[in-house]
Amino acid sequence: MVKDEEQKSIVQFAMEWGVYMGLYFVVKFVFEVCSMNSFFCNAVSLLMLLCIPVVLYYAMRKYDVMSGLKAYFAQLWMMGIMLFFFTSLISSLAQYIYYVYINPDYIRVQFQSAVELMESLNLMAKDPSLLDAMKAGLEKGNVPSPMSVVVERMWVNLFFGSLLSAAIAWLVKLRAKSNLTKQ
Repeated sequence: MVKDEEQKSIVQFAMEWGVYMGLYFVVKFVFEVCSMNSFFCNAVSLLMLLCIPVVLYYAMRKYDVMSGLKAYFAQLWMMGIMLFFFTSLISSLAQYIYYVYINPDYIRVQFQSAVELMESLNLMAKDPSLLDAMKAGLEKGNVPSPMSVVVERMWVNLFFGSLLSAAIAWLVKLRAKSNLTKQ
């Protein structure tokens, strides 16, 4: 097998692909924000969300091929976790800019919509104390700060990214193993 690229370390590869995937997440975030007013944007955002495993598989497969199909499962998994870390850094910056400078009322409006949805669906019929507390908090202006929302989304990306990375790393190694046995 001829290597077109020089072999990169896991961190270098994750940083490079983290930029690409971070931009992908920024575009997904833009469609997510616009999805409140457009069915098309909602559909594109959902499609982009569903394509994240495909993008991750492609990145892991590329790293595995670059290493001569000698990458271990743990290496691929760690590369995926680092990939989601660097991706989250870039997408978090875009989210923070949006929440603070472009649309400062976005978080409050989202919480208000959630309260209205819970109220209309009668989800808290048995114990309305949580709904009442949420309403009182909204009236007082108690909503999470942009930084807390950004950090929370970053942790969610890392957590689910690590779970997804484990599954995709297993698939990449399974495919590489089946390709070796066919030869």
